[in-house]
Amino acid sequence: MAHELNNLLTVIQINTEFLLESTEEIPESAGELDEIQRASRRASILARQLLASSRLEPFDPKLAAATLGRKSPTPVSKSRALAREKAPRTTETILLVEDEAALRSLAKKILSQKGYRVLEASDGAIALRVAAGHVGEIDLILTDVAMPNLGGRGMVEELKELSPEMRILFISGYPKEEVFPDEETANLTPYLQKPFTSEALLSEVRAALGYAR
Repeated sequence: MAHELNNLLTVIQINTEFLLESTEEIPESAGELDEIQRASRRASILARQLLASSRLEPFDPKLAAATLGRKSPTPVSKSRALAREKAPRTTETILLVEDEAALRSLAKKILSQKGYRVLEASDGAIALRVAAGHVGEIDLILTDVAMPNLGGRGMVEELKELSPEMRILFISGYPKEEVFPDEETANLTPYLQKPFTSEALLSEVRAALGYAR
């Protein structure tokens, strides 16, 4: 339940960011959207706490808040506008694999706006077919971990047999140490935990592609 909640909270957070960008000249609406964003971030912390408590794990709310990208008081719309102006546009191709349709659509929109070419699939099995039709074109696999038919890790294992150097960025609502309990593997695996902001998504994608954050 907490995992599904993280999907929904990501959709709420990112849509709120888009709305904030379009209401720069309407302070009243911007203020209300800021309240929604703050509430969704608090709910995100609670969702992570639920995941931790269900496994009898310790939980640090300050750390959770930090990983959700809590920023300075600079208005979100202005800070994202500045980031958009400074961010270089790219032409890499990303295969986006996510079973939550609304989240997949938002992630594709964010990445496409930055110039990425985005291929998409709703599960690992479909992703394998898409990848087979674009051999040598895909620069990054951006994939959820838990999906029907074939999960992200199983799909990546099959793709790695064909292309061992393929770049991967996993996304999941579960903590990284739970998905990758082996510390060495975890340290070497690019990972983005849901819920995330568009800024966090773009930062992790650039890092996974080998660019500076």
